[in-house]
Amino acid sequence: MIMKRGDLSAINLAKIAPAMPRKPLAAGEILFHKGDYGRDCYIVVEGLLEVLNYLDGEEIQLEICDPGEMIGEMALIDTAPRSATVRALTDSWVAILNEEDFFSLLRNDATLAVEMLRRGTERLRVTAQILIGRLEAQNAELSQANKELKQAQDELIYLNRIQEEMKVARRIQKFFLPRKLPQPEGWEVAAFNRGAQAIGGDFFDCIELLSGQLGLVIADACGKGVPAALFVALTRSLIHASSQAPWVFREKQTLDLLDSDDVLISSMWFTNDYIAREHSESNMFITTFYGVLDVQTGRLTYINAGHNPPMIVNAAGPELRELDGTCLPLGIIENMTFETVSTKLEPGETFVSFSDGITEAMNGDGDLYGEDRLRAVIRAQAGQSAQAQQMVDAIVQDVDAYVATAPQSDDMTILVVRRTSPNAIML
Repeated sequence: MIMKRGDLSAINLAKIAPAMPRKPLAAGEILFHKGDYGRDCYIVVEGLLEVLNYLDGEEIQLEICDPGEMIGEMALIDTAPRSATVRALTDSWVAILNEEDFFSLLRNDATLAVEMLRRGTERLRVTAQILIGRLEAQNAELSQANKELKQAQDELIYLNRIQEEMKVARRIQKFFLPRKLPQPEGWEVAAFNRGAQAIGGDFFDCIELLSGQLGLVIADACGKGVPAALFVALTRSLIHASSQAPWVFREKQTLDLLDSDDVLISSMWFTNDYIAREHSESNMFITTFYGVLDVQTGRLTYINAGHNPPMIVNAAGPELRELDGTCLPLGIIENMTFETVSTKLEPGETFVSFSDGITEAMNGDGDLYGEDRLRAVIRAQAGQSAQAQQMVDAIVQDVDAYVATAPQSDDMTILVVRRTSPNAIML
């Protein structure tokens, strides 16, 4: 037997060894568990045993006992349950020392008693150091977790504030859309707007001009979100304000001198130059269709600044005609020349304008809705003499059915005007 750390003197061990029963242990076998009650202690004769404790379910090795070391003696001294678990690291043998022989050994060997006291103190110190280290680590983890939680709470508060501000912005943006669409006698007007985000980059407008004519606007700013929404607010305000007072920009002082060309060219020139001059660094632009409708004659004069061509369809026939673009989108270059184009809406004809959020709506496979599907819906509804609102509803329903569960990829806006009677009168 190897004597180590003065656990047992050779003399005392020689005296008691013949009377001590021995217990074999296979590697991995438990000698006793923490919490067990026992009236024996053990001396390692051969092999290695490990002393284990547990913290938060994790196994911690306190020490390894070599041959000649005593194990389990503290339970005999304080009669308390075992304070640790002992397991064989290798195939081992231990000698069993009962309570009576243990105390007899202590009385005869003071050095052994001191060594046992020292070992017990060392075990307690090691256990305390491990526990303190674990507590310090857990405290550091808890401190970091609290810090991250505080950051997450701050971010959540910030995000909630942004969401509330976005809700307010959406409500404000809705105020820029007409609260009530004009319905001149002999005409029907309907519209739809739904942003892909909390706030969108599309808008439509129906402007009741001082001349009695009706201004029809649909526009789409490049991009989405807050930048596009701010650009939309600016453009809509410029067009709306300049349309209701165009003589200021073309030096005409009386209403009887105003015509559709004056309104269109003045307002589009003013809006484009302001945006291109004051906001060129933003690299933003906005496609805009602006038409002035004479509700008495059905004559529609328009400028299409890079927007999707609106369509006109007649209930009597399936043919569609498109109002193609006439110039670049607004905000790209200053001093752009604007030229107007005119057409006429006959009784039974329907004018349909839309943003590219309609034709470029995507399904779950990434396929576009496309202009062919849109034309098919418009023709079908016109053939049924659908009212303007019915036309809008049919388009939206068909797009939504095509997209199904896929997220909306872009803002969607529709403006529909239908001439119902040849005897339309001035507003």
